[in-house]
Amino acid sequence: MRSVTPWPWAVVVPQKDLRLAKSRMELDGRDRRRVARALLRDTVTAARATPGVCEVIVVLDRARDLAAIQDLGVHHVLAPGSGLNEALALGERAARAVRPRCGVAALPADLPLIEPAVLGHALALARTRDRTFVADADHRGTTLLTAAPGHSLHSAYGIGSRDAHRRTGAFELTGPRFAPLRLDVDHLDHLLLVAPIAHHANLSEALARLDPSTFGHSPSAPPCLGAHR
Repeated sequence: MRSVTPWPWAVVVPQKDLRLAKSRMELDGRDRRRVARALLRDTVTAARATPGVCEVIVVLDRARDLAAIQDLGVHHVLAPGSGLNEALALGERAARAVRPRCGVAALPADLPLIEPAVLGHALALARTRDRTFVADADHRGTTLLTAAPGHSLHSAYGIGSRDAHRRTGAFELTGPRFAPLRLDVDHLDHLLLVAPIAHHANLSEALARLDPSTFGHSPSAPPCLGAHR
């Protein structure tokens, strides 16, 4: 465990082409794009408001998607055709160039329950380790991944990324307080689950514009959300 040093954080948020994002959701193309855009804006807004965060860098797959974040006061990097881990590496390099003494945190663009206080708590704990991560709700993937100054993310997002990050020496942050960081939204069931408790402005607006028939069934909740329903 390293000594606690209050360095600032640069948060890197990768965003897939919004035309292709959330392809596993059973929604029409316009609704999918609207939901993906809302999730991105809410995630970036929460990251900007998080204590200890000095920079937010969005890595975009498509230049035209810059319009979705242009008013949020964040930097961006274009990485057309890059895979997720390559995009994060580009974002990390950009962050170190702008803020050479910062820690770097990778954060998915689809965390509907993210709160600045929760992310801030995770980043405060992350200062005690060289690299840390938070697993997703299924305990197989990864949401947050951090690297202290002088260390690289070495991101291994993809199938089984939780185990992959553990194998590379990253320390797992656990506990019920991190539940809002653990639910990333890939499927319609995930979206329906958070709809009654989602309160971020952009997602709430996007959900209000969905066809009411979309909400015709009740999905089961991941265990991590038991206390948040």
